[in-house]
Amino acid sequence: MEGIREQLVKRPRGSRESVGTAVVLIGALMLASVAFGAIYVLSGGMLAAIAILVSGGILWAGWWLTGMFNVEYEYVVVGGELSVDKITNKRSRKTLCSVKLRSAEAFYGSEKHLNDASEIDACGEGDRYTVEYSDPVHGKTLLIFTPDERTLEMIKPYLPRQI
Repeated sequence: MEGIREQLVKRPRGSRESVGTAVVLIGALMLASVAFGAIYVLSGGMLAAIAILVSGGILWAGWWLTGMFNVEYEYVVVGGELSVDKITNKRSRKTLCSVKLRSAEAFYGSEKHLNDASEIDACGEGDRYTVEYSDPVHGKTLLIFTPDERTLEMIKPYLPRQI
């Protein structure tokens, strides 16, 4: 059963993301106002164009930073390997983990937490599942994710029989 399955999952926006966005935008607005006032007043109005450019740059940087709160996860199942990537604001991608499903130690039909394990939370909306595996760098690791039915169908044949 060789195949490829890709699933894109959007992380739900919570109060943390909303507050972070508001803080960044308000901070950028305040900093832009202070920068504009300082440059305009100190130059006696002669550098108004530079004050506008600096303020505009600060506002643009604040808007750009708010994109860091838009996070999606991509699950890719290829040939018995599950790879999870984190996509930030649809412009940067980072691979969180890559798991060989045949070497998984456990597969839980719910969210599982262990005291001695590091966790990778790559969840969106829906039912949460957990894969427990050994990572060469982090040791015992739990991947908590929210696959849909088609992705689960691709994963289950590759899991060891005793799971």
